Amino acid sequence: MSRKFYYLRDDQVRKVVATWWARLHGIDNKSAAPQQANQRGARAELRRSKSLDAVLLTEGFRNLWQALLETGQCRERDMLAWACVAAALAEVRQQPMNESATFAQCLGAQKERTGRPYMSELRFAQLQKSRSGDDFLMRVRRALALINKTAPVLSLSDNIMHWFYEQRDHQNAPPTDRLAVRWATDYFTAVSAYEKQTHS
Repeated sequence: MSRKFYYLRDDQVRKVVATWWARLHGIDNKSAAPQQANQRGARAELRRSKSLDAVLLTEGFRNLWQALLETGQCRERDMLAWACVAAALAEVRQQPMNESATFAQCLGAQKERTGRPYMSELRFAQLQKSRSGDDFLMRVRRALALINKTAPVLSLSDNIMHWFYEQRDHQNAPPTDRLAVRWATDYFTAVSAYEKQTHS
């Protein structure tokens, strides 16, 4: 797909998300304010949150939300979606070596020991059919655990925001703009890449 980001199109917003994640994990301590240098407690609090409502009450989410508000590109109706982003990114320990990789490509990548994708087709389908925001968060966390908590921060954030956008009755987008199509394309492209090698 020509557009890398469906929802996170603003440069400022992407910068805020990337910087917040780096500081949360202590990757960007040189540029962080003293009170932000050690975010271990905030990270743990996000990971312990079992629901999106619980995430809203965390220090980590408040820091992200405040930074987003300062961009002027943030809307209150997106608050739960951003809560899901915060909780998911608290689980991401590092980004893939391949900077162009998407979240769905990581799920479809080959697991060395089994030769199969990190996430099975069944679980991948279940992730896409999540029934609620809390259910979606739970399945995203499970997905991240399967890929050893290595995921592209901005791609994952964009996908989460896109999922919530579609849940608000925005189901009439062209097929190529639907998250399910974007995910399936990336996932099965990753799978076919090594299946062809196996059968050749």
